[in-house]
Amino acid sequence: MLIEEFKSFLLIVQFMTRIPINIVLPCEDRNFKRASAYIPLIGMIVGASQFIVYKIFYNYIPKEFLSVLMIITYICITGGFHIDGLGDTCDGFFAFKGGKDKIIDIMKDSRIGTYSCMAIIIDILLRYISYEKIIGLNKGYIIILAPFMGRVALQILAYIGKAAKETGSGNFIINNISNRELIIGFIILALTSYSMNSLIPFLYQFALFFISLIILLLFYGLCKNKIGGITGDNLGAMNEIIELTALIFILSLKI
Repeated sequence: MLIEEFKSFLLIVQFMTRIPINIVLPCEDRNFKRASAYIPLIGMIVGASQFIVYKIFYNYIPKEFLSVLMIITYICITGGFHIDGLGDTCDGFFAFKGGKDKIIDIMKDSRIGTYSCMAIIIDILLRYISYEKIIGLNKGYIIILAPFMGRVALQILAYIGKAAKETGSGNFIINNISNRELIIGFIILALTSYSMNSLIPFLYQFALFFISLIILLLFYGLCKNKIGGITGDNLGAMNEIIELTALIFILSLKI
């Protein structure tokens, strides 16, 4: 049983990061279903990778350069997976007024449009400012918590949303998360919340979760209005939006 769960964890690591895990794992729908329970842990892995870079170079390079290095680390670990989803979503949703099929075609187009470019620039700028602030305040724990919250939101959206198209990498988890996987995700969330209580009081954690949930529901409403559901790109966009929300929210607290 534990071996199967570990394989499921490795599968989601393979799927959502560029960490080299050279193991052949079963990739049926049922395997991704089990693996989706551990999506929040991907956020911890991404955040921990950035945190390690932060700790190694904190005393040796200026905070501006360290902030850039942390962004590079984020892109290398994720392969720009979610940033690309944010860009594609903005191109499809805002660059064209028309039907669902055309919007999805624009989102699948490998060429980058104006709205995608603007969204990615804003994303990187907000990250840079946030990381620089974190370094200045020496609050490294935020580096781990923000990507964790982004993946929690991604998991919830994949659970409540329905697929907007019949095929696509996002469909491995969209419509493929049961109550079991969501419960495991919430257990991971609860344990993380408890461990972070000394740094961020529960009241502030709850406020962040509530704000994230409202943003998630509003975003899902937009997706349903535009394309009748969600795609993998929308999941990536949701991750970026909530991760940035977490960074800004926590840095705004007087703690």
